[in-house]
Amino acid sequence: MTRTHIGGRRAAGWTALAAGLSASAAGVVLAVQPAPPPADAGPLRVTIAAPASSAPAESGPAETQPAETRPTETRPAETVPAETRPADTGPAPSEPARPGTAKATPPIPPAWAPPTNVTIGAQRIDAPVSAVGVHPDGSLAVPEDPARLGWWIGSATPGSARGTVLIAGHVDTAEDGPGALFRLETLPLGATVGVRAGDRVVPYRVVARRGYPKQRLPADLFRADTAPRLALVTCGGSFRDGAYSHNVVVYAEPAKGS
Repeated sequence: MTRTHIGGRRAAGWTALAAGLSASAAGVVLAVQPAPPPADAGPLRVTIAAPASSAPAESGPAETQPAETRPTETRPAETVPAETRPADTGPAPSEPARPGTAKATPPIPPAWAPPTNVTIGAQRIDAPVSAVGVHPDGSLAVPEDPARLGWWIGSATPGSARGTVLIAGHVDTAEDGPGALFRLETLPLGATVGVRAGDRVVPYRVVARRGYPKQRLPADLFRADTAPRLALVTCGGSFRDGAYSHNVVVYAEPAKGS
């Protein structure tokens, strides 16, 4: 009985070991299978902003009251000799502009400061931002620390009237683990992203998400004449040979009232 019992335990042990090895083998097979590309979401509209020259030209009393229609007979000739009277080229310096005759000049959009911080309440993200350039090969010089994001110095600043504010970060690294944008692929549409620039925070609302194969980011991401928007960029898709297959781009537009 004892020998039979021991044999049964041995058989059961080998069976369990074989099952475990089979499960491990299945896990290895699953691990090397390519992950699906990031799913797209939301409509993506690329709008070119109107040029600054389209603003209406200034107008004033000079256009509404031509010099030739200005009465001069009421000015005594003996007190103001004709030869000393300046030529009529516009309203006299002492003549105040009449209310309602001049059109308001559109305000010039201020140049905001570079971004220094990004917050995403939906994912509890609070990440510092550094200004970055590009490597010799043209790739963006994203900060090595995945907890820190990089704002491309060639892009727009938060609050600008046109252009894309381009901010990128590593999804993760082998040394530090998940980065600030690790869950960017799952950020829901409508989420609010706050970008601090100087002494103000510019709010944006997420409107779309796209996945692009590496080295195939759309050219409009780098245009300076698009309608104002924010683009957050990180890696996604399958990981093989030390690199991810795709870039994840989340697009956001200025929130109403900002």
